[in-house]
Amino acid sequence: MLFGENNEYGLAQEGFGLKVVKLGENGATIDDVLVHDAHAEDHTLQMKLALMNNEQGFPIALGIIRDVESPTYEACVEQQIEDVKGKASYHNFTELLETNDIWEVK
Repeated sequence: MLFGENNEYGLAQEGFGLKVVKLGENGATIDDVLVHDAHAEDHTLQMKLALMNNEQGFPIALGIIRDVESPTYEACVEQQIEDVKGKASYHNFTELLETNDIWEVK
């Protein structure tokens, strides 16, 4: 992840965060610069990129930050509903009333 007019800066790992390094200064080399993988299942680095802002001296990340196959929220909710329906011992109101003990008030 190089940036700058001549790609002289890069993003490097610093503890659990990111830092900007200038190649050739303070021993920083191209090997210190992170490589971005938009298809990585672990989204930790991708989230760090999305949260960078220029006020902290970081570049603004543009382009595809994360590209992984996963179900949509709507599909997950629909699947949950179908799972619950399949496990239910009743399927309508009459069956619901008949699932418990019934008594008659006189």
